[in-house]
Amino acid sequence: MTIDAAIVDYSAGLLLRYFRGGAQIDGEVPRLDQRRDVDILKGHWAMSAPVRALVGYLAARPHEAQALLTYRERVDDAVARGRIDARKTWLYRQQTGLPSALVTHEPVRSFNTGPNMLLAWVLREAAAYTARLLSWQGDNSPYLPMIEAAQTQMRRVQRIEALREPLKAVSLGRRPNAGAVRDSARSRRPLYRKAVEAYRLLQGLERGDVEAMDRVARSALIAPLEDWRRFELAVGLAIGEALARASGGTLHLHLLGSDSSGPIVTAGRFAVYWQQITKYHVPTPLESSEAAVRDALRDYGIATGTERPDLVVVDREAGAAAAVVEVKYIAGDTAAVRFREAVDQVVRYGRSYASADATGPLLERSLVALSRNAPVRVGHAAPAPFCVDFAAITQPHGLDAWAEAVTLHL
Repeated sequence: MTIDAAIVDYSAGLLLRYFRGGAQIDGEVPRLDQRRDVDILKGHWAMSAPVRALVGYLAARPHEAQALLTYRERVDDAVARGRIDARKTWLYRQQTGLPSALVTHEPVRSFNTGPNMLLAWVLREAAAYTARLLSWQGDNSPYLPMIEAAQTQMRRVQRIEALREPLKAVSLGRRPNAGAVRDSARSRRPLYRKAVEAYRLLQGLERGDVEAMDRVARSALIAPLEDWRRFELAVGLAIGEALARASGGTLHLHLLGSDSSGPIVTAGRFAVYWQQITKYHVPTPLESSEAAVRDALRDYGIATGTERPDLVVVDREAGAAAAVVEVKYIAGDTAAVRFREAVDQVVRYGRSYASADATGPLLERSLVALSRNAPVRVGHAAPAPFCVDFAAITQPHGLDAWAEAVTLHL
């Protein structure tokens, strides 16, 4: 398993553990509404791996949709075009007075069969919820490219000649019957088995099945985030869980809150802010080199801007920053290079979150999280932050030493 997949799995697992314990959610956290949240889950189902696999498979093999033998009832005069229905023939003759009329079941090949109707229903449902998911996005949503690509592929599939009749005949308000699901599951064609897989995943979401929600979350909910953002989110969730254990406080997630300036996690008296300067930030006088950079940029009409830590841990009772956390996802550089960058940033940020005589203790409580190959501290001659990598974070007590140092500060 790649580290990107492991990060997604870790975050999804922590979210599932949290939301499984509904008693922990208090009035400050948005409560679940059955209709609203099932619709949100269905929107993400339309972007999930089983649905994408089905649409991609059908787009690559448009001729795999199979016409099957079925029967249609017809009435002819003295001509039997199929198996004669003796009872209906007798009734028809009695009602019409036509002595030579025959009611027969004519064999025909049709695409309007059970497996194709289930396939068409899944495609129509996925198209409807993809459009609904698109309507919920803002202009800069990271979901947009993924949704637009899915809609383009869906339109290609809907133009397949063999599916035109089933797509016209299907009704979203009427589910495929048990026979259609059974026949599709038994089909030797992978197309219909993929359609059944997507259909059963949707049924699992509607039942509130944890495994179904897990599959959707892993393949659709977190995936649109960039790799480094996913790692930052995983670290934020992990340090919140560690602080809850160390402080004995209750863990609350605020990921769905409407206030983007608020914390993403609270644990007892601690709050974790993600990519927020927070009100505890106090601008410090610029050093000579920083002032030179500011003046040079000013001549070009460009503001210097304010850097912000990846994560800030705030002690809400003390009304002060308890730790600064810098997260580094290693792609091209080495772990040593990224660690040096992170320490430089933590030291610089510390000047804005603590007084001059308190920057040392803040640095000792701060944390650098690397995606891999964290260096080991070999001395204690000067204040330095903790350092962990993703492998340590995934251990049951990988952040306990850091969390204890934060909770014991006074």
